[in-house]
Amino acid sequence: MPKTAGDRAARRDAKRAVKEAERAEKQARKLAKSLPEPAQSRVKAVASAEKRRIGVVKHDADRVPYAARRAAKRSSARLERVSVRYGSAGGRASSADASRKGGPAKSIERQRKQVKRPSSMAIVSGFRTLFATITTPTDKERARKTAKERVRRMERRG
Repeated sequence: MPKTAGDRAARRDAKRAVKEAERAEKQARKLAKSLPEPAQSRVKAVASAEKRRIGVVKHDADRVPYAARRAAKRSSARLERVSVRYGSAGGRASSADASRKGGPAKSIERQRKQVKRPSSMAIVSGFRTLFATITTPTDKERARKTAKERVRRMERRG
């Protein structure tokens, strides 16, 4: 049976959606690594379930491209909802904030970066504090310097 341009386009769209779902699954796993324990296990569980679904969909993409595309998009949407729920607000966000259609994995990546942000901010502020303590003179050093300046001034007037 010859394949029409419409069939080719449908298969191409299906494969593209499957790739996007695989990217979303990968980002969800990365997000899970940066979460605290109760949320981490939930996100991992959803990601592994979606990975199985995506594997099945990938094999069906040639035979039934429309259904495969729909299933891949649905998997992406589920992963995005989980990432919004457990990512940014530590479980306090609503999954209604996520898209229902399953967009690109960028939203999951943003959640992961948002989760990592406080720890990197703590590291930066720690370095700033350390630098300030090293460069800021103590009261004793400051008093010694002031005394030397006064002695030099008295010698110049002398």
